[in-house]
Amino acid sequence: MFKFILLLYLSLLTQTLSAQQFLWTTAKGTDLNNIPIENVTDEVLNYYEFYDFYSDGSGYSKSNFLKMLEKYIDGSDDEHYLRKLINDTEKLTVFALKDNLGQGSVVLIIIINSRGVDIVAFTNNLEADSILATPYDKEKFKKWFNSLLN
Repeated sequence: MFKFILLLYLSLLTQTLSAQQFLWTTAKGTDLNNIPIENVTDEVLNYYEFYDFYSDGSGYSKSNFLKMLEKYIDGSDDEHYLRKLINDTEKLTVFALKDNLGQGSVVLIIIINSRGVDIVAFTNNLEADSILATPYDKEKFKKWFNSLLN
C-alpha cells in the first residue's frame, strides 16, 4: 500500500494542475471531467473488468490517514494543501487518477467523506496485498464498493 500512498501524494500534490493524470471526479467546480455520484460504481466496474488486480486501502479515518501520510511527506505547502483537501471535505467526493509506477498503469479511486478516506487501486501488477479481479467476484466487489459510498 506504500506505493499507492506515495503515488497519491505525488499525483495530487506535484501534478495538481495537470489534468492528464486525473480521470474524473464527483467534485463540482473543477476543470476535471465531472461525473454524478450515481455513475461512480459503473465507472469503477470498468476498471475492475479491465485490470487484473485491485488493492483495498479502505477504512482510514481522516486523522489516521494524515498521520500515516506524514511518514512520507515533508511538511511542505503540498502537505498543507492535502490536509486542507481532506479535512475540508465533508460531502462525499470521489475522484480517479491514473499514473504509472514504472511497471504499468495504476488507477486510484479515492473516496473522501466526513468520516474518512478510502482508496481502491487497480493494476495489472501482482503486489503483496493484491486481490484478483475475477468475473465471478464482480457482484461481491460491487456490493463492497457501494458500501464505501454510503
